[in-house]
Amino acid sequence: MSDVAEGGSATSTRPDDVPIESQRRFRAMRRVGVGALTVFVFLGVANLVGVRVGHASAVADGTSLAVTYASVTRPGLSTPWSVEVRRPAGFSGPVTVVTTSEYFESFDFNQWYPEPSGTTVRGDALVLTFERPEGEMFELSFDGRATPTFNLGASAVTAIESEGLPPLSVEYRTVVMP
Repeated sequence: MSDVAEGGSATSTRPDDVPIESQRRFRAMRRVGVGALTVFVFLGVANLVGVRVGHASAVADGTSLAVTYASVTRPGLSTPWSVEVRRPAGFSGPVTVVTTSEYFESFDFNQWYPEPSGTTVRGDALVLTFERPEGEMFELSFDGRATPTFNLGASAVTAIESEGLPPLSVEYRTVVMP
C-alpha cells in the first residue's frame, strides 16, 4: 500500500515546470557570467592588471633626472622605483634626492640601493643624501611592495637638490588596482 492510501500526503520530488522564457534568461545570465570570467582571466594572462612601469624625466644644463616608477601596481606586488641622475662633467659633491614622503608610506619598505649617507624629513619631503658618486651617473633604487592598504594610488614629486647641479624635478602618479 502506498502512503496516500493510508491517509498520508503525497509530496512530489519532481521539480515544478520552468517556463522556457526563464530557462533562456538563466542560460543567457550564465553565458554573461562565463564571458566576464573569461575576460578577467585573459586580462591576467596578458598582464594587463599587473605592474606597469612609467617614466618621468627632466633635463637642464646637460644634467638629466629620470624616475622609473610603477604607473600601475597591485597590493603585494614588488613595485619598481628608481632615480637616475646623469651629468656629463661628473659630480663635484654629494647628491641629494628629495621626494614626497607620503608616496613611500604606501609601500612595505625593504631597502634603498645604495644606502643613503643621510636621511631627513623636511615637511612632507623625504631628503636622501648620498656621497659623491664616481663617474657621470648616479642611480638610486628602491625595494618595496605595495601595501594591502594602498588606496587607489599616490602622487609624488622627486627632485635633485645638490650644489653644482641645476634644480630638476619630475611629477608622477602610481595607481593601485584591486
